[in-house]
This record gives sequence, structure tokens and C-alpha cells, in this order.
Amino acid sequence: MKTSHTRRDFLRASGALMLAGGGLRGGTDAAEAQRQLAAPGDSESSESYWELVRAQFSFTESAVPMNAANLCPSFLAVAENVALLTADIDRDCSFNNRDKFAALLESTRARVAAQLNASADEIALVRNTSEANNIINSGIPLSAGGDVLIWDQNHPTNHVAWEVRAARHGFSLRKVATPEQPQSAQELVDAFAAELRDNTRVLAITHVSNVSGIKLPVAELTHIAHERGIHVHLDGAQTWGAMAVDLPGLGVDSYAASAHKWYMGPKEVGLLYVRQDKIPAIWPSVVAPGWGDGAQTSLAGARKFESLGQRDDAALAGLGVAAQLHDLIGPQRIERRIGQLAQSLKQGLAGAGLDLLTPISPALSHGVCIARLDPASSGNVVNRLYTEYGIAGAPTGGLRLCPTIYNTQEHINRAVAGAAALMA
Repeated sequence: MKTSHTRRDFLRASGALMLAGGGLRGGTDAAEAQRQLAAPGDSESSESYWELVRAQFSFTESAVPMNAANLCPSFLAVAENVALLTADIDRDCSFNNRDKFAALLESTRARVAAQLNASADEIALVRNTSEANNIINSGIPLSAGGDVLIWDQNHPTNHVAWEVRAARHGFSLRKVATPEQPQSAQELVDAFAAELRDNTRVLAITHVSNVSGIKLPVAELTHIAHERGIHVHLDGAQTWGAMAVDLPGLGVDSYAASAHKWYMGPKEVGLLYVRQDKIPAIWPSVVAPGWGDGAQTSLAGARKFESLGQRDDAALAGLGVAAQLHDLIGPQRIERRIGQLAQSLKQGLAGAGLDLLTPISPALSHGVCIARLDPASSGNVVNRLYTEYGIAGAPTGGLRLCPTIYNTQEHINRAVAGAAALMA
């Protein structure tokens, strides 16, 4: 009993953002591992540094994940803290014990907001990108006569969801076709600019496409949309945790993402950013206990979008651990590493004679890499790449491989060799 109370007291005091207790690997102790992960200078150019990062994950070399666009393993420290906090709740699920999670939620929110250069009041921690996209989809006032413009490469929750709402409410919905093999960001900007109309109310786009790997020039698109008073919603499922995202710099009005992808955080935790001046006009999708009485909630800022009923408090606190690890490694360093791995992968695949769907230019792509493949054989190739070479990809758009910081150059070399052999 004494041990249990001591642990709870520690969790209250530390905010549960703890990387001790065996959560970090590669140093003599957790403090040493933290120091090594945060090492400045040229550490990122050394594969030994990234081997230390790779050691923070539990996957084996016979089943190497390279599909961050869909699902990433959590950092070990995240998984172990979620398990610890879940056990803490199961030992004592009283309001008294769970009271600490309110402070943990707010510390997590503040850390995540700082990484995005946003205020804590602009961040709602929801369940995933799909939920965040649908909050915007259903919450923005739209009526017959209005117009919504989307990208034809949006994820279904930022695409089909708009089709469903348009059918219900009578506004027009149009799609911007992606230029075939775009050669410049301006070519993409021009494709969108040509489709904006005086009655366009929303531009709903995706930062990096999960079906082609194309990266949109978001800041430029936001600028031309705002000149017409258009709300810009950005699906960031493929960039949160993969890039050093500066939301005010991008200028978007709302942004959605998931922690289980490139952020390498807990499952069923997502992010919704809504710019401060846009929050009052957007209605929540769910109203649950905690909202308050009447149409106007007492929840501050974007918190009104996370009135969702009972939540997984341990997972929400675990997001704070993931955020701490991102701060240790550094979002800029993470972005550079993913860019380096993706370029190595694309160049390797192209050098082996594979036809890339994803632009090879880093100005037009980032971590999502896709080689064209006959749809009839894509499933077999992906399965054999996993069973024979130990690389887990996806048949999305062709052969999709999405490396991130737990991948090493050896993993890239193995993926290229396997793909070349299987697609010869």
C-alpha cells in the first residue's frame, strides 16, 4: 500500500512527464539517455545517434515499420507511462485519484501548443485526425449558395465527409485536380487559384498527401484564400511529428492531426488547432458532461471541442511524454532526418529503375514515398517485402514506404533492395 501511494504522489508531483523507470534506452540511466538524445552539434549526422533513437522503440529487426503515414509504434517511454498510469487508475479510479489528470492534460496541451507556435487556448486534444476534420466539417456555418473547395487527394475524412454534408445542406462542393507530375510549387498554387470563387467559404486541403506524397505549398495557398475571406482547414496527419510545424507561419485557420502517426505517441489521441478568432463561430460536434449549461460553454478556447465524455486519461498524459521526447530530439532535427531518409529512399528506388509517383524534389514532398505499382500486384509485393525482407509498407497508391526517425540507413537499403528484387 505504501508503494502505491508513493507512486501516486510522484505522478502528482512530476506531472507524469517522466522518462525514467526504464522508459529510455541507450544510456547508463534515464538521465544519461536524455542527455544523449538532446546532444547538440553534428550528432544528427552520425548513424550512432539515430541508433540511440531507434533503441527507444520495441520493434524487432524482422518487422521494421516503414509506414508512418498509417501507424507508428509509440516511443517505449510513452507506452510504459500509459501502462503505468492505466494501472494507477485501475488501482484507484476515485475522483480523488483521477483529479491529477486535469493538470497533466493542461501541461500536455501547453507543451504541444508551444511546439506548434500556438497558444494553449487554440489547442483541443481530441481522438484523431478524423474526429478533428469532422469537427470543422460539421461546425463551420454553411448553407445553400456557399461553396467548399477541396483537394482531390484529401483523406476521406477531409473529402467524403464534405460530400456527405453538402448532400445534407445544399452547398456546392468542388475538387481541385492535381497536376500530373507537378514540377514546382507555383504549378500547385495556380491549380488552386484558378478554382477559387467569390462564394467559396472553405478551402480544405492536406499538407502532404497520403496517396501520392505531394506536399502542398500551404502558406501560399492560405495567402490567396485569405485575400477572399476563405477559411483554410489543413489536414496535418502527415506532418505533425514529421516537420517543425509553425501554424501561424502557415496562416491556416484550423489544423487536424493524430498522435499515432509521425508523432509516435499514444493511440486515440488527436489534435485540433483553431485560430483564436475563429473559435467562437465554430460549433462543437459533441456536447458531453463538462460542457456546462446552455448553448454557451464555460470551457476556455478550443477546449470546447473536447467535451467528449469519458476519455483515456492515461493516453492523454502519455501524449505529454511524446511531446517531451520531441523536444529532446528537436522538431527541426526530426524534420531534417526524415527528409534525408526520404531522399535516400526515393533516389535508391529511382536508381533501381522503379517509377516514382512521389516528386523526388524535397520542395514538393517529405516523408511519404510511393513507387508506382500495378494495383493487381501491390498487395503481394507489400506482403513479400514484409515476409522476405522484414520491411512493413503499404499498398496505398502503389508501394508506399514512409520512413521516420526510428528507421536507419540500413533499413532504407534493405527496403530498396527488396523492392527492386520484387518489382524487377
